[in-house]
Amino acid sequence: MIVQTLKVAILTTLIAGVCLAQQSAVKPSKVVRLRGNVLAVEDSDKVKIAADDGSVYSVVLAGLDAPDENQNYFKKAKKRLAELVDGKDVTVMLRTDERGETNAVVYAGAEDVGLILIQEGLAWFSPARSAAQNTADRDRYQTAQSSARAAKTGLWDDKNAIAPWTFRGEKDPEPIVEPEPAAAVPKSQPVPGRTYILGPRGGCYYLNEQGIKVYVKDKTLCQKPE
Repeated sequence: MIVQTLKVAILTTLIAGVCLAQQSAVKPSKVVRLRGNVLAVEDSDKVKIAADDGSVYSVVLAGLDAPDENQNYFKKAKKRLAELVDGKDVTVMLRTDERGETNAVVYAGAEDVGLILIQEGLAWFSPARSAAQNTADRDRYQTAQSSARAAKTGLWDDKNAIAPWTFRGEKDPEPIVEPEPAAAVPKSQPVPGRTYILGPRGGCYYLNEQGIKVYVKDKTLCQKPE
């Protein structure tokens, strides 16, 4: 009996250990605001940042996708990104999702670096990378792209401009669709000849033919018309 009890205890401990290991392996999505400086521009939309606490991050700019290497405007985009951030103190809104992928909105002073790249026609707004953005930032990026495209700024002057995700052979990202506001629930229509009474506890009811209280869900039936 003692041996069997010991086996059960050991098995329970092992199962608990496995569950704990699985939980620790999943990285929860988080948002961190930090300050630091840019150590290197690694790509046309990727930078390496040294935070003030000594941590080093390699991040992709959120909400955009700049031309890949071997695409037109790749060198211009990377050079412009370097001009904006290289060696400068920056403020970063760092987002790491449950898969461990990191992207960031990078501010040089008060300027949103990613927004500038889109305004200057050096990057596409990317729905696939915009999920972490709030609605206001997403709208600004989309508006900036529409303006750059209309003015044929930067890459938009190229009639054969190809989005980086298409160049990489990836599926076109799905657009971000904001949820529709909940439709107002239509008010119930009162039954002619029926008197609705508002109870002392806020319930709305009427009396049936037997004089029994029948409560209704729609309490507006007990409200007096204005």
